[in-house]
Amino acid sequence: MTSNTANKAPGVLVGLRMHPRRPAPGAPDVATQLLDLKVREQARLAAEAALRDLCKAAGAAVRELPGQVDARLEQVARISVELGLAIAREIVGAALDKGFVDPTPTVVRCLRDCVHGSSKADLVVRLNPQDLAGVQARLADHAELQQEIAQARFVADATVARGGVRAETGAGRLLYDPKDALARVCDEVRREATQ
Repeated sequence: MTSNTANKAPGVLVGLRMHPRRPAPGAPDVATQLLDLKVREQARLAAEAALRDLCKAAGAAVRELPGQVDARLEQVARISVELGLAIAREIVGAALDKGFVDPTPTVVRCLRDCVHGSSKADLVVRLNPQDLAGVQARLADHAELQQEIAQARFVADATVARGGVRAETGAGRLLYDPKDALARVCDEVRREATQ
């Protein structure tokens, strides 16, 4: 730095000379620094593109989510219905095995509504041997059906399921099996659940 103090007042800067700065030993040169900047910019652009792609994919996944949830809910609903029906079958099966299902109301309906053949006394009511005595005892409480009860023949039949009734006349046959009734109810529940 030089200063010309002869023509100027003291302390006034007249000129400035700059010398190139020498890099510190081991420091990268300008070309290396520019290449480093280029590499960092490329990395930043790649990261930005990856973030855009990720946001795009996340948006697509969020748009698909309601449909996937609906599909899963339908699967869960079907599984729930089948689970409920399986539990119902187990409960009814256990109740039948223990004799908790009383076939008396079915027998009463048969006695009231059966269509007879050529003879008024041709009604045969077949019951499981474990149900027969109980049904006959409960029928004694139906005074209005005493004539029909007297004309009917009650038979123990091991081929009839517990809680079931098979009524036969010359005009036809009625078979009531609680397990068959439950199967029809299950089919109806499934049909309703799929609508």
